[in-house]
Amino acid sequence: MSAPANTHNKLFNPCPFNILGEETLRQRKRALSQHGHIGTIQEMYSPDGITLGYYSLKSEKGGSIVFSNQQPFLQLSYTLSGSKSYHVNSGKTILASMGKQQYNYLFFPEQEIQLSWEPEEPLEIFELGVSPELLLNFLPEEHPLFDVFQKSVKDNAPVPLSKNNFPLQANISTILFDMLNCPLEGRYMQLFIKAKTIELLAIQLTHYEQMAGISAKDSSLRKLKKEDVDRMYLARDIITKNINSPCTLIDLSHQVGTNDAYLKSHFKQVFGTTVYGYLQNIKMTHARELLAEGKSVSEVAYLSGYKHTAHFTRAFKKHFGFSPGIMKR
Repeated sequence: MSAPANTHNKLFNPCPFNILGEETLRQRKRALSQHGHIGTIQEMYSPDGITLGYYSLKSEKGGSIVFSNQQPFLQLSYTLSGSKSYHVNSGKTILASMGKQQYNYLFFPEQEIQLSWEPEEPLEIFELGVSPELLLNFLPEEHPLFDVFQKSVKDNAPVPLSKNNFPLQANISTILFDMLNCPLEGRYMQLFIKAKTIELLAIQLTHYEQMAGISAKDSSLRKLKKEDVDRMYLARDIITKNINSPCTLIDLSHQVGTNDAYLKSHFKQVFGTTVYGYLQNIKMTHARELLAEGKSVSEVAYLSGYKHTAHFTRAFKKHFGFSPGIMKR
């Protein structure tokens, strides 16, 4: 699956925490076209203890890189399309695997980590590195993630902080693209990146609570039974397979063996968004993939079920924060 090791390390460096001594935000962007790999890479390094990497690529024979961390950090790892896996112990042990529209929290100590991806599969990922100190500034001690994170730091061992990956919510993708396309420069860009990172943490820590069966707004919220969660994942699969001909909430609830009230409530608890919001996220993500493949805006609008290109353009800009024409450029 992998090319030679000396090729891997020249591809890109998925934001290891290496910004000690930096005083200003640094960023780099480059196109990749070598050794059967094509794509785009964007990376930012902030003195605030934040690194952001965006990687959009496709590899003829798959790929694998090994990177060495200079200090421990928390990596918020997002997969928009494709699939990826992290390995430790010289590639012998799988630390975590993520598929399309999933994310997780990964703790990386000072050691080598291997990232791998599949051949001929478009991969689009974000990697957001956060220093332990920054996270602890915003993580309440009573939060269910606190003890897990503290233990990871104490053991100094690589570990996913959640046994299950989380579904990638539309608002999370929007914030990540806002960070990537920040219109500011210098110290104001640094401030913008830090503010957006805090916004992401607020959203994701709330989502973590919800998935753990805890709600900051309603402490009486009970954790869903396994069969209820399974129904919601079945509902998600039905939605995904019928993007351009979605069924009504009542029909969908009947197909998964519940009623529309429970469907709306449980679906949001499991996936952090409404049924419509999830459908819209899938449609917009697919539309972005089509645009990246070179299709025209009008063609993508039609394939996405829009009768008028202007309506599609407004929906796309509302979802991602930038117009589809920017991707074409």
